Amino acid sequence: MKKMKKFLIPAVLIVIIGATAWIVSAADEREAGERSQYDELTRFNNVLVKILDFYVEEKDFTELIDGAIDGMLSTLDPHSIYMDSSQYENLMIDTEGEFGGLGIQIVVRDKFPTVISPIDDTPAMRLGIQGGDRIIEIEGESTKGWSSDQAVKKLRGAAGTQVNIMIGREGLDEPLPFTITREIIRVPSITYSTIMEDVGYVRVARFAKKTARDLSVILRGFEQQNIKGVILDLRGNPGGLLTSAFEVSDLFLDKDKLIVYTESRIQQNNTKFYSKARKLHSNYPVVILVNGASASASEIVAGALQDWDRAIVVGQTTFGKGSVQTVFKVGEGEALKLTTQKYFTPSKRCIHKDYDEDGKAVETEDSKKEYHTASGRVVYGGGGISPDWKIELPKFTGFQRKLELRSLFFSFAIGYSAYHEIGDEFVVDDEILAEFKKHLDEKELEYTEEDWTEENTDYVKQGIRREVFRKLYGTKGAYVATLAEDYEIIEVLEMFRKVNTLEEVFSYATSHTKVAEAEAE
Repeated sequence: MKKMKKFLIPAVLIVIIGATAWIVSAADEREAGERSQYDELTRFNNVLVKILDFYVEEKDFTELIDGAIDGMLSTLDPHSIYMDSSQYENLMIDTEGEFGGLGIQIVVRDKFPTVISPIDDTPAMRLGIQGGDRIIEIEGESTKGWSSDQAVKKLRGAAGTQVNIMIGREGLDEPLPFTITREIIRVPSITYSTIMEDVGYVRVARFAKKTARDLSVILRGFEQQNIKGVILDLRGNPGGLLTSAFEVSDLFLDKDKLIVYTESRIQQNNTKFYSKARKLHSNYPVVILVNGASASASEIVAGALQDWDRAIVVGQTTFGKGSVQTVFKVGEGEALKLTTQKYFTPSKRCIHKDYDEDGKAVETEDSKKEYHTASGRVVYGGGGISPDWKIELPKFTGFQRKLELRSLFFSFAIGYSAYHEIGDEFVVDDEILAEFKKHLDEKELEYTEEDWTEENTDYVKQGIRREVFRKLYGTKGAYVATLAEDYEIIEVLEMFRKVNTLEEVFSYATSHTKVAEAEAE
């Protein structure tokens, strides 16, 4: 075995060197006294041989190589990663927006995979799977202690195949058996749309292949009802397909407008992306809602429409994930996702924001620099997209944070809805609050009567209503329950009551940002 190892390691080195001859060229030595890249590869090979031959325990060759790869990538940015087959499959699902499965969203609650809600028009929805259902068995095997990933791997599969599961449901003494035929599940990137006070609202959760097409259909429906404007909600949207961001921007921009450009250390790879079609939806103001979790493709759309004065951006500065990751397939079902470029908006703002080890944004020379939109409005650099109208939200209290971290609204909604008739006019009254307090006691949550401030009580009422509606009506139900109480939505709707044109929207946003800054001082 040792002879085999000694043969394999030089062979591995030869393959590496042969495949990248430029690396081992003597001309690659930078200065006298420095190790050449050839020497460094030899050093790596020697360490690998010594570990395999002499380490106190026998080590797996592949495990050591995986560790070396992880070590290399740890010296790069956090977005450069090596993806195993499972991670690569998840990436493809995120970008393609479809997979073979049942159509449920799950988390682990009380040691079992638990359904958050079924996706509309899927096998799970049609068979009556409900939010709060615990998946206690899959193919006869107990799922107690399983992670979400373990459950997902078992539940997904080729369309047309079947999976047997056992469901534990609140209010029922006996578990429910289900045999479900898998289908191609299309995960919607647009999770909710509606019209409020003659203003269209669209929630875009991520950017996938069909996002622009679906958005255009929704906008055409809005336009037939003579809307005053549109709210494009990108809060919490982590990004997705770059091409989808271009296509969404295309819907609002004239032809041949720069959407974004990239820069890298390889000049010939630098690229500019322009709008291709005449804007299709142009006769009303657009408001883009963002927050610190809006990233990547979300920032491209927000930056492009802001720089071309097609929309105002409202909320908080975005995350600043303005780097391009190129995916290189490097094995059977495995890939290297490597940062190769950075994004810049049409006004030349770098979207990317660097963070230190504590997760705090690093200040740069660009942080306070002013840039200008097409009409001359001032926008700011520093990474991410700074809003035209900054709305600071109240921070979580300690009590609110504990309730959310332990999913206590969710668990209460499961039990409450199992034993009570609930209609669309459901309101959280004092009797329901008393039941919720009992639920907290049963879950052994520590709190005091001082925690029940007016602010916290209002938050609890909203949280209960949100999760009860999610339990009954899925994700759309949660949106119905929360939008009416959404502070930023309330502020934007108030604006639309007072303005009509995009120019008036710009003026309104600027004046309210200045008022907020003055109050902060």
